[in-house]
Amino acid sequence: MQYYHARRNLDFSSPSSSPLESPVYGIVTPDEQLDAKVQLYNRLNSGRLSNMPSGFPFRHVMSPRGMSTSISYEPYEFREDLRADSRCSGNFAAYVSFTTAAAESRPTRSKKDWLSWTAHLPKLDLRPYSRGPSRKPKVPVAHVRVDPRVLDTVYGKYIERDPRIILRALSISLELGLLVTITLEDCGKRSGLYSVIYMGTANNGHRSIIHRAGSFADR
Repeated sequence: MQYYHARRNLDFSSPSSSPLESPVYGIVTPDEQLDAKVQLYNRLNSGRLSNMPSGFPFRHVMSPRGMSTSISYEPYEFREDLRADSRCSGNFAAYVSFTTAAAESRPTRSKKDWLSWTAHLPKLDLRPYSRGPSRKPKVPVAHVRVDPRVLDTVYGKYIERDPRIILRALSISLELGLLVTITLEDCGKRSGLYSVIYMGTANNGHRSIIHRAGSFADR
């Protein structure tokens, strides 16, 4: 496996003809989106989003009698308002969503389902949609997947209890422009150990280990 140092990728190439810098027509300028990326990255990296649900990266739901809570693996999405001084509203909406590999085909999660978190920002040019529904088209800027085998390990318990793990994985995805997959790597049949690794995948399919969370022996 090849290893490489991935560079920061918060910036991006400007379109050949930049749109008018006016919020009236629903146009998101390159500068606005870059500023939104930086703000979102900082919040993800610090492990704090203001509107994330209780129990993130999943959700806590009350029992029917309201006596206790349990973890729900149902898909969800929430909005995170970012500062946008150039806009009349003064804010700019980012969205973070959670789903499972089979969320659309099955009502309940299987232990074999991959888990997925995605952060979105609005498209650069919203002019064709300015008179449409209030929910404007958005594009993914960060994507994290978790191998279902990880949840059966002690690191999976860490993920369930500490929201900073998925939030910081999203910040890595946003910074490097890579799909981040949290998965397992065996350390050899005789050792009985395994490692939790973060695998980065580029748009061209190139894959590389970008982080090792540690070695464990609890399976």
